[in-house]
Amino acid sequence: LDALATAAGVVAVADAAMASALRVISVERGLDPRELALVAFGGAGGLHACSLAEELGMTTVLVPRATGVLSALGLALSDLRRDYVAPLLAPLDGGVPDGLEAGFAALEATAAEDLEDPECERRADVRYAGQSFELTVPAGDADALVASFHAAHERRSGYRMEGEPVELVALRLIATVAVDKPVPEEPEPPGSAPAPPSREVRLGEEWVTVPVLARTRLGRGSEVRGPALVDFPEATLLVRPGWAGSVDATGTLILERA
Repeated sequence: LDALATAAGVVAVADAAMASALRVISVERGLDPRELALVAFGGAGGLHACSLAEELGMTTVLVPRATGVLSALGLALSDLRRDYVAPLLAPLDGGVPDGLEAGFAALEATAAEDLEDPECERRADVRYAGQSFELTVPAGDADALVASFHAAHERRSGYRMEGEPVELVALRLIATVAVDKPVPEEPEPPGSAPAPPSREVRLGEEWVTVPVLARTRLGRGSEVRGPALVDFPEATLLVRPGWAGSVDATGTLILERA
């Protein structure tokens, strides 16, 4: 029991570290996690998902059918992509700088040599003059670069400085080629199933007996209500008290917090 209690303490520390990391990529970038859904993936992602969502005030957790191998699946199904960058230091307050169109054209020519008929997206690294960091903003409309930067800076840092000079630092190009992707479909549950087994789990300071649901016995429309465990072939999901949801047509278990 002492070992289990110690393990529970380690999990709590890990949750705190992961919550801090999630804040770095959301709150510190001007995004409110309460408006987003948390996707659980990896062998242990489902064990932490609900508690992390609670920590960040999120009310939706998505658990894909292939949650334990989602990174590998994403790599196999992702579009081909290459990123290109070229330095171009120039002020933006006087309008579109010389060399911008030529710079993007050169990057697009390189992309066309590397990939077959790629779709290209222009972006640019921009900053207030003298600033030690840049923000990457869309550059499809060169005339809107300054306005896009002011908006991005306010979203990221909470303020903008309309009167300060703005400068371009670098050009970026994202080149992609789409690949064929299968359409995920979730079948109906495979008939009636016996009553699920149960297992003791530690939730906070208490040991609780919860049902253990086999993901292979679930299907489109199957409902899950916490507290419960869901055993995937390559992962485990802990559905904490107050969470419930169902499997959608693509095989994703959508959990909502009451």
